Amino acid sequence: MLIAPKLKIAQKMVTQLEAEKRQMAEELEMLRTKQLSDSERKRIERERMELASLRGEVSKLRTKIEDLQRPKPDSDEQKRAAIEEGKEEEQFEKADYYAAAVNVEVEKGMTLITGGWLTAPGRRTFVFMTPTRNTAPDGEVYIQINSKIADLADESLSQLQLQNMRASSNETDNAGGFEAEEARMLFKNIQKIEGAVMLASPSIVATDGREAVVRTSVTFPRNGAAAPGQFEIGVIPVLTENGAIQMTVASTITIDIPEEE
Repeated sequence: MLIAPKLKIAQKMVTQLEAEKRQMAEELEMLRTKQLSDSERKRIERERMELASLRGEVSKLRTKIEDLQRPKPDSDEQKRAAIEEGKEEEQFEKADYYAAAVNVEVEKGMTLITGGWLTAPGRRTFVFMTPTRNTAPDGEVYIQINSKIADLADESLSQLQLQNMRASSNETDNAGGFEAEEARMLFKNIQKIEGAVMLASPSIVATDGREAVVRTSVTFPRNGAAAPGQFEIGVIPVLTENGAIQMTVASTITIDIPEEE
């Protein structure tokens, strides 16, 4: 049987198209398989990351649980031990006088703190000085220094943020400072604390570079009685170009402590 040339060409084209169709189907299947594999890999990678994150959270939770289960030292016991340790380290030794000598720059509005002497068992005396620059009606510039002397219980110093101002002997060069608002709160809290005593508030007026001295009598509460004392401050204030005041201060306290009965 003879087949027309055109029919042969058509059969050949059909066979070729079928082969191409099979090839395309195989390529499509391979592409689908590849896409599925990429998707699967992404899913697995995402799950691994989530698992790692969960493991990290579990580790943190375990650490917190261990911290909570770990026995904590008794805070009251720690406080008592600290007080006893402080008593052992700083035994009171009566002195004929207590002195502080400092030379510091006090910025505008700040209060200078010095002293911190252990003037009785468990009690310390501090000196606070707040200098301000003023101008008299005649145009002369002067410095007014408002000072305060406070007698405080040693155990109240942390509450007043004065725990680092303890003097180690009857002579000291301790110097610290509070900003205006901090000083205001400090003096307010001193009035509230039981056993805290503001002994005196002398004021000093000085001129730039000239020494000024003030002396005042004070009474310390000691051993259930009144212990008379004398307080003296000598100061040389120097105005600086940046608006601060360079303060050279020498202060002394003498106390006649009555003997315990």
